[in-house]
Amino acid sequence: MSVERFASIFDGLKQAYGTYEINRKQANGKNTGRAGVIREPRTTALWEGHLSGKGTSVGIIPINEENMCVWGCIDVDQYPLDHKALVEKIQQLELPLVVCRSKSGGAHLFLFASEWVAAKEMQEVLNHISATLGYGGSEVFPKQIELHLSRGDVGNFLNLPYYDHEDGLRYGFLADGSAATLEEFFILHQENVQTREQMLALTVNEEKARPVADGPPCLQHLCAEKISEGGRNNAMFNLGVYLRKAKPDTWETEIQAYNLQYLDPPLPLNEVMVVAKQVEKKDYAYRCKEPPINAYCNADLCRTRKFGIDAASTGTVIANLRKYNSQPPIWFLDVNGVPLELDTDGLMNQNYFQRSCVEQLNYLPRSLAKPAWETRINALLTDMQQTEGSVVEVSEDASTAGQFYEYLEEWCTSRQMATEREEILLRKPYTDEEDDVIYFRLKDLTDHLKKVKFSEYKTHKIAQRLRDINGRSTQLKIKGKTVRVWSVPVYGQVELTVEPPSFEKTAPPF
Repeated sequence: MSVERFASIFDGLKQAYGTYEINRKQANGKNTGRAGVIREPRTTALWEGHLSGKGTSVGIIPINEENMCVWGCIDVDQYPLDHKALVEKIQQLELPLVVCRSKSGGAHLFLFASEWVAAKEMQEVLNHISATLGYGGSEVFPKQIELHLSRGDVGNFLNLPYYDHEDGLRYGFLADGSAATLEEFFILHQENVQTREQMLALTVNEEKARPVADGPPCLQHLCAEKISEGGRNNAMFNLGVYLRKAKPDTWETEIQAYNLQYLDPPLPLNEVMVVAKQVEKKDYAYRCKEPPINAYCNADLCRTRKFGIDAASTGTVIANLRKYNSQPPIWFLDVNGVPLELDTDGLMNQNYFQRSCVEQLNYLPRSLAKPAWETRINALLTDMQQTEGSVVEVSEDASTAGQFYEYLEEWCTSRQMATEREEILLRKPYTDEEDDVIYFRLKDLTDHLKKVKFSEYKTHKIAQRLRDINGRSTQLKIKGKTVRVWSVPVYGQVELTVEPPSFEKTAPPF
């Protein structure tokens, strides 16, 4: 019963799940290991192995085939973390979150729904709660608001709690900060599960909320600590830039409130009005290199924020880079929450990226300077390497090389094979049984590849792939002519034994 209930609570994408195997612990206390995605349905035995600790640790992709979900999570990746204090803060804000210890000692803050809700709605609610708790830079699951399953994109998975539930360390927390058993976790779920209407109506005490939601982390930090004399004017200017982008209809009123709430002592009203007039003149960028905010700059994190440095100037939020490790690789990148499929040129070249956005999303992002674009992509690549399951290994036959070798074998072993060496001149491959090799002309193989519409390899690439399987270029004498050919080892033959039908007389059936 516990297995079925646990599986029901953490339902998600049916056709794939994640796995994780811990290899070592880093100096900061975070565990690292090898993550993978298995493209097959989950079984009862898989869930039993997770809960007992005798099988594979299971990770679930929360967004399902209809882009809906019944749970979401804020991944607090902070070490060390005072879990009891976090539980108390969540209780003070009256948030219906279930806190679980992650495999690395951080926290997973789960929000459960009693019905399937749109992934976009779940993501928006969790982003709001994350900023409220002061973890605006934390990852939120579901990471995607829709999937392109037909293109092979299955999104990102989250490792689940209660692996080895009796002796493991991935447990939930009760109200007093003590560890919850699996049965107590079920009670926590029941007490906190929300209807869609309740989830969308979640509100918090704004006086306790973290300021500058979805904005630069430097401003969040400064406002939380109060901004003192010496940096107030520049800080006020940057807050004005943020407010114009985040609250375009009310920013002039908000800037007065921010002055009183976050500056100590507040600036005189006339100085605030001077800043407001400066900000009003044009769409200014943040002054990241000037005090006091330069001391708290986190550019990579800021670029992930809705109103961060790059997102603010381009109006485009790009995040959650995933790589399907085929040859060549396929990349997926979320643009304003929607998956975009790219090849490597599309990832490296901003013009190709913009073209892909127009073709697939009917949207044209504004351009960035080349150094800014490269910095942004490097930050995404770094984040991808640190995010479990973002690099997905694919089977050999799904790669370009795998397809080439299948076409090669099909051609070399088809019914059109030559029976005599001379038939090589008739564009046929010939098997030399004495030398255990197959001879053919390279141009004949190239013509065959064109017929099956395989155009990924040029001639030099084909030659290299042939060398990779011990192929070699040589010459043969055919009808007195020297013919340049390639040879590859013969393919294993499968002997099929078919029993002849029996024609013995048998008694009539009736």
